[in-house]
Amino acid sequence: MSKARAVAVFTVRDLNRRPGKVLAEVRKFGSAEIHTRSGEVFTMAVKAEEPTKAAGAGLSDFQAHRKRLRELGLVPPPASENEFINRIIAGEE
Repeated sequence: MSKARAVAVFTVRDLNRRPGKVLAEVRKFGSAEIHTRSGEVFTMAVKAEEPTKAAGAGLSDFQAHRKRLRELGLVPPPASENEFINRIIAGEE
């Protein structure tokens, strides 16, 4: 005989009037059934978090892009002009 699984069961009215309680039960049990007056049954479940990209994941692509730009003739401004460029961007010049 299979082991019965605990499932939280709510109505649409419960979801409308007590969404915090419904969400708490979904977090607790992993899912909940929502029953409508017409007899439909919906399942609400916690969606697994998708892993985030590492901070330096796109760095290699960025370096390759800068290399291609240099090969095409782009010359970045010298470091001595950075302060002037920053003032232009800030609207001070």
